[in-house]
Amino acid sequence: MRFSIKTVLILFLFNLTAGADILTDKMYSFIGVQSSYTDYDNESAPTIGFKYGKQTDTWRTAISYNYAQNSDDRYQSLIMQIDAGVLTELFRDIPLKPYLGFSFGVMEHRNSANAPSKDRGYLYGLNAGFNYVINNSFDVDFGCRYMDGDKLEYVGSRGDITLSLHYYFE
Repeated sequence: MRFSIKTVLILFLFNLTAGADILTDKMYSFIGVQSSYTDYDNESAPTIGFKYGKQTDTWRTAISYNYAQNSDDRYQSLIMQIDAGVLTELFRDIPLKPYLGFSFGVMEHRNSANAPSKDRGYLYGLNAGFNYVINNSFDVDFGCRYMDGDKLEYVGSRGDITLSLHYYFE
């Protein structure tokens, strides 16, 4: 299943407007750092990244830049993630908050061995995880994400296990 840019933008706009509470709930901004273990088809590498986003009590939208290097391979990505809280009533009074979502973005892969090559393309997929609210200013996010590649010659899919620390500001 392949998505065009128009399809991804329509899904993004639909997700922003689908929940009526996004227009009435208080919006929180955050920045964060993200570390992950990423599997690119047959290779894997630790990544480091930065995140910026906004969220309400139900919805969260974030954009992250990630960088990884493994021997001769270098990976960079810019990924938009849209999440919705699940089982919100059940988890209302505890600091653990589960979510499900959709991710899409762009990725570049460079290989410097022998003949230098550059591969660029799109990624899209699903994600799930848990936020643990430390206090009103910080939370820790543990998530998993699986994405397929489009227009990428050397990378067909990508799986991430991520750990992020977010700082909330007004």
